[in-house]
Amino acid sequence: MADYYFSSSPWGFRFMETADYCRALKSLGIDRLCFMLGAEGGFPQALKGGSSQAGKYREIFAKEGVSALEVAMSLDGTADDVKTIADVGATYLRICEVWAHTEEEFARVTNRLCELGKQAADHGLTVIVENHGGLMATSADCQRLFEKVGLDNVTLNYDAANFVHYGGEDALAALKATRGVIGFTHLKNVSENGFQKGVFCRVKDGVIDYRPILAELKTFYSGCLCLEYEKPEDVMEGTADDLAELKALFP
Repeated sequence: MADYYFSSSPWGFRFMETADYCRALKSLGIDRLCFMLGAEGGFPQALKGGSSQAGKYREIFAKEGVSALEVAMSLDGTADDVKTIADVGATYLRICEVWAHTEEEFARVTNRLCELGKQAADHGLTVIVENHGGLMATSADCQRLFEKVGLDNVTLNYDAANFVHYGGEDALAALKATRGVIGFTHLKNVSENGFQKGVFCRVKDGVIDYRPILAELKTFYSGCLCLEYEKPEDVMEGTADDLAELKALFP
């Protein structure tokens, strides 16, 4: 798997302190990490304080033997948020929000993504926008959005289970339809097919068969296979289990 490496979404680990999160993933053999920006008083793991604190976080990462790969921020975040993500050493700036499926929101979101993409490019960042229902529920929705934005560094964070759960769409079909705009991945499963049915679960327990998805990814994609086990109460066990399952499916 020389062209691929594993990371994990930060969501399931949101209640850990930053250094503890770094150590937890390093113990699983994951050393390129994903984070969220956050405010004081928010989730303990989130990066706080803006770009003035980037050096502090780089020191934590160096001490724990990890690096920042991706950081999530709000679509309406500030220029300093973008600078913070670059300054901690990340490659990807992730947006994960639910926008109403209206023409007004489509115009607002695509205009802002154009602005954000240009800001990110100045810092050498790639923007990855996660399909998460609403304006990005289906592969057709996503294709329309990225065609409108039209920037090479604004790409899709392909989430297989989100296409099933929020869009009622087959995950493999969605992958084939969006392969030209994919820049990142999230890999989790869901317990039931159909629009907003079931709950997110471990890769081995859900309705998505990842074997054809991984085979399709091999034909055009190299980079991060990002796990996303979401339950804080057993996040270490769930993430370790998903990691072992995907390694077995994609040796």
